[in-house]
Amino acid sequence: MKKYLAEGLVIFASIFASFSVENIRQNSIEKEILNEAVITLGDEIESNIEYTKEHLKQVRNMHYVMEKVYDEFDNIKLNDVYNFHSNNPYIFRIIENGNIEYNLQYNDSYYVLAWWNAWEPEDVFFQSMLYSGKLLEIKNKKLRKEIESIYTKQEERINGMTLLTKNRTERIVEWFENERNKFDEDIRNDDLFNNHKNQKLKNLISLCKQNLNSRVSDLENYLQALNNVVLLISSEYKQLD
Repeated sequence: MKKYLAEGLVIFASIFASFSVENIRQNSIEKEILNEAVITLGDEIESNIEYTKEHLKQVRNMHYVMEKVYDEFDNIKLNDVYNFHSNNPYIFRIIENGNIEYNLQYNDSYYVLAWWNAWEPEDVFFQSMLYSGKLLEIKNKKLRKEIESIYTKQEERINGMTLLTKNRTERIVEWFENERNKFDEDIRNDDLFNNHKNQKLKNLISLCKQNLNSRVSDLENYLQALNNVVLLISSEYKQLD
């Protein structure tokens, strides 16, 4: 009887040990998967840091130009606005390999006053982690909350302020078109701006200037949050490359 009992205990211990080893192995695999997921998310955030730096520079330049136009409104010429933009550019096009090229050719265009620059950071991997449940597996609550805040509240606010810029610059476009339609002949944009600008346009410039100032502040806070998250990830997980 004792023999059978001893054999049973040995079998039970073997099975228990086997389950324990398997659980340890499974937990190790899950930790490795989560580690890789967080590091990949960190790579996405690193990419957004570089994108945000460039976008912030553009928005600061937009604010600078609008501020100069507002402050010198009575005497400023459209060619002066072109010169301000040439030294502080924000109008660009995408060229090969995703690089950007600033446009410094104006051709009597008023779009230097009506450019708004879309906000398009990467969020593919965040969405993947969110819907797969991996985000909730991050044990560090501070890190998890920071990540959630970046990809939801902060990005939503920046996007909202960006769309507000779009709305206000569209009203500047409307001003040019409506004023042009008051003439019975063709009129150049520089003539229209230089000699027929009015208080309504100045008010629109003022609204854009205020909005762009807020965008700059929001982007600065967002950039700081991105850098904070990268530091948290690199300190708790594998060092980012």
